[in-house]
Amino acid sequence: MEEEYFPGDAIGILTYNLASEVDYVLDRLHLLESADQTYEVKLAKPVKKKNPELPHYVPKYVTPRRLLSECLDIRITPRKGLLQAMASCTADECEKRLLEILASKEGSNLYNELILKNEMNFLHVLKYVATCRPPLAMLIEHLPRLQARPYSIASYGRENHIRIAFAMLNDGQVGITTHMLESKLLHPGKWDKYLYMYLRQLKPVFNYREEDLERNIIMIGPGTGVTPYIGFLEYRKQAKSGSTRKTKMGSAWLLTSCRYQDRNYLYEHELKGFMQAGVLDRLHVASSRDEDSQYKYVQDIIEDRKEELVELLLDDATKLYLCGEGRTMLPRIQDTIVTCMSKVKSMPKSEAADLLAEYRKTGKYLYYSMIRH
Repeated sequence: MEEEYFPGDAIGILTYNLASEVDYVLDRLHLLESADQTYEVKLAKPVKKKNPELPHYVPKYVTPRRLLSECLDIRITPRKGLLQAMASCTADECEKRLLEILASKEGSNLYNELILKNEMNFLHVLKYVATCRPPLAMLIEHLPRLQARPYSIASYGRENHIRIAFAMLNDGQVGITTHMLESKLLHPGKWDKYLYMYLRQLKPVFNYREEDLERNIIMIGPGTGVTPYIGFLEYRKQAKSGSTRKTKMGSAWLLTSCRYQDRNYLYEHELKGFMQAGVLDRLHVASSRDEDSQYKYVQDIIEDRKEELVELLLDDATKLYLCGEGRTMLPRIQDTIVTCMSKVKSMPKSEAADLLAEYRKTGKYLYYSMIRH
């Protein structure tokens, strides 16, 4: 890559909605037959909004298929304004009333339980209310832009190429970008061979720079959460081999996990190579499906090594990095860290939680929540 990036930075990959899901929406809108016909998109008159304008990501001339494939996020969690708009074009009175309740202030508890807790997106709701026929103009108004998906760079300093990692899970849910990447690899003739992307720094910042070399680092990354740390360690290896530094490089711990060590232990050989090269001091791996594994989850490693880990974490020269699935996994790991701090230092758990929160504010603790793409 010609642009400068740091270990832990990411790329944003431009993606497409799944063809099957786009066809479903087109069918519900009675647009399948005209899906590939080009239309002009313009503001309806009269317009109630002050200074109205079309979204900049919607082309002036576009086909319904392209609009739903490339421009609009049809997997977005529906906000109340969208639900209210959907109610206005729903024929069945019971379905219409449900949408109106979900969109109301009084229906907030139901919205939280039904939509947020179950992670329902626009498609889920559309399938649930069978008589809803939203016009395409309404979707342009209420659906946000289909955003590029971030993927951590799993390399550093390699001329003309970078690496990323992604996982395909057999749980019935298909990420639109991981599906695209898998399809490009397995069926290259059916897809554009190019991948459209740009360099993207994660926010909050989650990277490793020259000034961090002297620090101790604790890297925690279950599953694909280990990905950015490969770049960290390649950077440390390059710094060590070509360095004229007089100061000592800080120690590095890595805690990661997989299901089975013999089949999906990501970067196993490279991590062992980093150990041999002296740029990774401690490596602990949990495997949830191996019967003879000492540790099932990263939390087990933290609990077992809590005295050493907490003492290292409390050192002023240490930074903590936590990367992984953010909805359930990372909060559990963070809670384990707080519990161990409380036990080792005999402090109330609330005080330990406040201290870790302070570490996030000061940049001593960096946290990156990965989402399904």
